[in-house]
Amino acid sequence: MNTGDKFFFDLITEAGLSGKKKLQTFVDSSEEFYNKLDISGFPFSPDQQIDFGFEQISKEYGMNAMATWTDVDSPGTPVSLDSHILQTGKIPRQKKYAAFSETDYRKMAQRALVTGSRLELAQDALLETNKKLIDSHTNSNTYMRHQMVSTGAFELTVDNNAGGVTGTIFSASIPDSNKVTKATTEVWFTTGTTEGSTSDPVKDLMELASKAKGTAYHFEVDALTLKKTLSHTKVLQKIGYSVSPLATDASTAQSIGTNLLDNQRKERLEAIIGFPIVAIDSESRVEKFNKKENKIERVDIRSFNEDSWALIPNGNIGETLSVAPLRVGGAENFASYYGGRLLLTYEFIPRKKEQIIESEMSTLVVPTTPNYMYILKIK
Repeated sequence: MNTGDKFFFDLITEAGLSGKKKLQTFVDSSEEFYNKLDISGFPFSPDQQIDFGFEQISKEYGMNAMATWTDVDSPGTPVSLDSHILQTGKIPRQKKYAAFSETDYRKMAQRALVTGSRLELAQDALLETNKKLIDSHTNSNTYMRHQMVSTGAFELTVDNNAGGVTGTIFSASIPDSNKVTKATTEVWFTTGTTEGSTSDPVKDLMELASKAKGTAYHFEVDALTLKKTLSHTKVLQKIGYSVSPLATDASTAQSIGTNLLDNQRKERLEAIIGFPIVAIDSESRVEKFNKKENKIERVDIRSFNEDSWALIPNGNIGETLSVAPLRVGGAENFASYYGGRLLLTYEFIPRKKEQIIESEMSTLVVPTTPNYMYILKIK
């Protein structure tokens, strides 16, 4: 065993990669294995910024104003662009890294004695590392998008950003008049599937739908919340009556609704409230270090707030701003993803016989039509 040769500890070379863009080539060839990004309605802004500052610009839907009637020699009135600055701030940076020590590589070499292929083991280790790093940013951006829509803000807390900065809030700037919160006996569910005694989900959704203006809309809701909602007594009754308007009483209507499949109930509810329903089934994982137990704990959280229904316009309702990452050194030490917005940097530290692959991405989901976004908090 040649313990003094960097080649032994060079994961990228061990994986059979070569050329100035060897890491980039490997990242591109493995794209099918990465998680899928969901920032629907908030596409990446085509231009990446040099600085971290941002402005949230409000835009309007609806008809353009009529031209002004004037006499022959008078000037017309200026066109209004219907936009204004709602807030300014700094785009946050996300980071993650993976370290490979001499111990890790000696273990890999021992396994290679059994499998007979250090090349395959190195490729598997590199793929797993790249996937974990890229997926971490994919999940962060997906989570940020769903939080903006379902809560009206993206907040960095100890629960979703353990080990990082906390106490920072990025607001969607949705007007308070566009937010409805149910309380006391009107909450849809008190605990578990126990219903609020005077709750009426269909009535609440229809009242929120009546606020929609200017364009086409759809509802968004966490998939688990939708499943519970479709089994709510009042929802089953309304669905039953929609199927059989001549049902003799609420109990009969409820039985009719109960006998439908979930997808059939969903279709009926959509017809009643007048808008499509998009179920968001997304979980994000947070890693926290437990000092008492001296171990990493992994906690899964729902990306879309389980206590909210959101009513938002179809199509694009904002954009995802990004800051261009900087590269120092040769191209062989870098790889990018998401059009250059996510950067992977490879570093070999000879003295420690350690390698590090670090990822960074600076993005922020920014709504541009907050006046047309609505949130119903059901508890």
